Amino acid sequence: MTGAPARGARLPHEPALDGLRGLAVAAVLLFHAEVPGTTGGYLGVSVFFTLSGFLITRLLLAERTATGRIGIGAFYARRARRLVPASAACLLAIAVLAHLGAWSTVTGLRRDLVGAALQVFNWVRLAGDSSYAAIFAADGGGASPVEHYWSLAIEEQFYWAWPLVVGLLLRRRGPGRALGPVAVLAVLAVAAAPVIAATWGPDAAYWATPARIGEILTGAAAGALVAERGAPRWARHVPLPALAVLAVGVVALPTGRGPAYAGWFPALSMVTAMLLLGLAHDGVARRALSVRPLVALGAVSYGAYLYHWPVYTLLDEARLGRGGAALLVARLAATLVIATASLHLLERPFRTATLAPRPSLVAAGVATLAVVAASVAVPTTGPVYDTAGDAAATAAIDRDASLDALRLVAPGDALPAADEDPEARWARLDLVAPTPSRPVRVVVFGDSTAKATGGGLVRWAAAHPDRAQVTVVGAAGCGFVRGGTRVFPGREEAIPDACDRYVEDDLAAAVRDLRPDVALMLTGGWDTVDQRFEGTGPLAPTDPEYRRRIAESYADATRRITEAGVDRVLWLAEPTSDPFWNPVASPQEEPERHLALHEEMRALAAADPDRVAVADLGGWMEAAGWLDDRAVRPDGVHLTAEAAEEVASRWLGPVALAAALRGR
Repeated sequence: MTGAPARGARLPHEPALDGLRGLAVAAVLLFHAEVPGTTGGYLGVSVFFTLSGFLITRLLLAERTATGRIGIGAFYARRARRLVPASAACLLAIAVLAHLGAWSTVTGLRRDLVGAALQVFNWVRLAGDSSYAAIFAADGGGASPVEHYWSLAIEEQFYWAWPLVVGLLLRRRGPGRALGPVAVLAVLAVAAAPVIAATWGPDAAYWATPARIGEILTGAAAGALVAERGAPRWARHVPLPALAVLAVGVVALPTGRGPAYAGWFPALSMVTAMLLLGLAHDGVARRALSVRPLVALGAVSYGAYLYHWPVYTLLDEARLGRGGAALLVARLAATLVIATASLHLLERPFRTATLAPRPSLVAAGVATLAVVAASVAVPTTGPVYDTAGDAAATAAIDRDASLDALRLVAPGDALPAADEDPEARWARLDLVAPTPSRPVRVVVFGDSTAKATGGGLVRWAAAHPDRAQVTVVGAAGCGFVRGGTRVFPGREEAIPDACDRYVEDDLAAAVRDLRPDVALMLTGGWDTVDQRFEGTGPLAPTDPEYRRRIAESYADATRRITEAGVDRVLWLAEPTSDPFWNPVASPQEEPERHLALHEEMRALAAADPDRVAVADLGGWMEAAGWLDDRAVRPDGVHLTAEAAEEVASRWLGPVALAAALRGR
């Protein structure tokens, strides 16, 4: 690979293909912005895959016909100059912003950056502990700003392998003999994808290169057909119906489940392949896709795809102070401005540079290493759910303190009468804590939302040591419902054994050890997720069988801790979660699911009013205007340390003390 650089063959500019790129990236941008009617907008990625296979194969075959060979090094250099500058700039910017504190709730961002830089992010994600659909169903956290690099990794892996494969296929063949073997490879890849899905599951169907390569190879087969024989005449009738099918897919395909998770997208990509064949002929569709706005959007589509997701995760309602259409316009505007600047300042200058292959590849390697090196400066911490901080030791329950009889010394505004409905009395926004004869011992049980909310109670107790001592005994990722298998879109997950042990053993052990006066019980979204129990299909909490399980599990947890020695149990009716950064609809967002939990809590309190009560945390937050306040719940699920402490001082602290003192 020495001497003058091989420039490779050039294809004539086809504005309609730029327009198709524009439509594809628009579908993705709207999908990730959660615009109604675009639940299947991820189909745009499949269109990109097929279009890439189509164009790259035509280029390789044109070069083989023109020169008798394929310049592998020159091909890699052209791809590097085309892709690496903007990608590296995006990743370096993410690393710098992360070092300055952005994306502080994202777990594994350093690992993600390295995987994205090395073009293997889809495998990094597949090797992790979350599916594409379930990443956002997790109990809080935040979306990685490089989450979209999985598709770029698959394309780049194709670029590394495909010229070698084409060269081998044509090694003993003359010009015009690639279509047959390329078509065979495409058929095999399309057929393999559902097998991969059935064998290794929906995660592999969505992320694994072998499962998605069929979408690229259908385009490659179409490209080989055009290169060797031209587009067939029948294809001129295809574009409008094909565009209609793709449009229906964008509107109707479900988010987080469906053909993409069952290995059928490679088969569906044949619609795009036929569209590409049809666009070789003049017609209404070709002229429509060649209009200037679509062509202009297609010209910046690579940069728009690269930059849109980091922009979306940074530019949220909390920072903008506006939601809805204003937020959408701001995100799209910022994305397109950055993408346009990237096109003119980075992409075009490097793409048109007359560099030999070796310097181009060395420069790409240096840029990649720079990203890897910059990732070292990215903090390794992920979501911090325990907001107690240094106050935990100060406010913790003193196991050695004497347990004198607890009685009321000075009443506050929170203490309901024995025959009064506690929820009605505890609904006020600003309550005054009663003064007890000794510090009330409070233990908080639940998942990561309990740890975050309980942490504020700990900080409040540290500031009021004469009133309360608080210890949080939480288990992130664990609800109180037992015996089921969680069903996420496209994935099932058995409830971890640690969660069963938490309910069966840890709750009672903590009560026996800490001897609390009152136990607070709080779960976030885990008990709202669909579950499958033995002998049932997937059920929602609103289904009678699931409701029965909720009632049994909540009663069992209450019984375990009361038998262990606590005689006051306060269930907190959790607020509806709003993981706004989530492009995948989450069960946590449906109020009726939470209402099913609340009704079972209230049934428990009605059956044993002397020992069990319910306090409506979600109702209090709604009345305070906090449910949609991003400063209060940055991830839409967990309270910040400051917000949790304010909840405790204005409401939860007095309520916890009142629950312990009620009837004494």
